[in-house]
Amino acid sequence: MTPKLTHPNPNILVSGEGESHQLLTHTVVWKITTEDTNSRYAMFEMTDTVGGSAPAHNHPWEETFYILEGELDIQIGDRYATIGAGAVAHFPANVVHAFKIVSPVARVLIVVSPTIAEAFYREAGARITSFPPDPIVVQEMCEKYNLQPQ
Repeated sequence: MTPKLTHPNPNILVSGEGESHQLLTHTVVWKITTEDTNSRYAMFEMTDTVGGSAPAHNHPWEETFYILEGELDIQIGDRYATIGAGAVAHFPANVVHAFKIVSPVARVLIVVSPTIAEAFYREAGARITSFPPDPIVVQEMCEKYNLQPQ
């Protein structure tokens, strides 16, 4: 007997497929959206080059990084590590964390939950378009999504 699919949006994407946008220096490719998962989680691939980073911050959603290629320096709370392909880093909600790419290129598969995270990344990609970012826009985004720079 073949199991019946109960999910409204089954999805298969081959390598390179997915909706893409820039978030500062990161290229984000959405693989699974909250629409695909009944608002339970979303998943995207992030690609960037050496020096690409996110400074220490926390937010009310969880993130899990699975390193596909390259190396990142990771901070989770007071723990620091350099991790490479095949490694996983899980950032619980409201825990201070940061990362910096230390290899020439890195590709990271990122799973976020709950769905407010996808809304943040999409809006940040649309509104934060210069480097360094406009501090007024950053402040507005931090307040709207309860993101706390450290």
